[in-house]
Amino acid sequence: MKRISMRQPQRWTVAALLGAGALAAAVPVNAQDGAPETAAAEASAAAPLARPAPLSVAGPVAKATVERLLLNDATRAGKRIVAVGEHGYVITSDDEGATWQRAAGLRRTMLTKVAFADDKTGWVVGHDGLIATTTDGGASWKEQRFAPADEEPLLGVHARDAANAIAVGAYGLYLETADGGTTWSDRMLTPEGQEDDRHLNAITGFGGGKLAIVGESGLLKISADNGATWTAATPPYEGSYFGALPIGGDGLMIFGLRGQAFVSRDAGATWTAAEGSGPVTLLGGAVAADGAVTLVGSAGSVRISRDAGKTFAPLAPAKIAAFATALPLDAGRALLFGEAGTSVLDLAGDAK
Repeated sequence: MKRISMRQPQRWTVAALLGAGALAAAVPVNAQDGAPETAAAEASAAAPLARPAPLSVAGPVAKATVERLLLNDATRAGKRIVAVGEHGYVITSDDEGATWQRAAGLRRTMLTKVAFADDKTGWVVGHDGLIATTTDGGASWKEQRFAPADEEPLLGVHARDAANAIAVGAYGLYLETADGGTTWSDRMLTPEGQEDDRHLNAITGFGGGKLAIVGESGLLKISADNGATWTAATPPYEGSYFGALPIGGDGLMIFGLRGQAFVSRDAGATWTAAEGSGPVTLLGGAVAADGAVTLVGSAGSVRISRDAGKTFAPLAPAKIAAFATALPLDAGRALLFGEAGTSVLDLAGDAK
């Protein structure tokens, strides 16, 4: 189902989409996203969108290349780290980020989010309405959806199990599958007769069967039944949110523009502002095994909480770059992802 919006269509970049102002330059995004790598790719890039785009081929990725990539998200597939970003790059590491391999089978389109249901089965989403799946822990991918004409990028994905997943994106785009992605159904989250074209920026699971969606202009929706039904919740802040994290039990943290971050202990019924989280826009984060919460954002912002999100203290990474997300490595370190590829963060205070 095509959503009707009064907004002017636009080229999508990470910076324009998130409003962060720092994550990416003005990179045109379509089926031929990125600079061609071969003469054949160059010829394809000059062709109409109907021509197939060059697909990624598996192989090692040099450290210098990783450090130049814009990486928008990362997660784990078992012990493996899987990160996604520009030009259709999915890179994987089996040695905690020391070396990386590029996955095969993806178009050169901006990838925004990745999620796994188990150590083998996962989904990646991106611009041009792209959805692709993997059954080998991210080593190779099979495209399930590609809709560049709709001009609706996908911005978030949640994988409940190997059969059930939800993808969300611009202009209220909400897609769900119950058959492993063989079919994706488009669903409206607003009551019949009402319209809401605000962007759905992120989706996360928490509290055993609960889900949360956050988005543009204070959008906050909660599901208590794995997405079967959704309720619009009252947001603690009317600005845009870019991420949400489960923080134990019915605990949920949401964060976004101007460093605004809030914690709920009762599945979104009430909220408390996190101290020390601002003022720079927050884009992503992670919760470590010991409960420490790391939030990252534009202008090199990295903040850590050791009291389940009540208060945050700033850390000083060596790279002053926009960070899209973080991934815990061990008790004392985390891996940061963003406009400067990857960097290791010492949670005591500095990155290298």
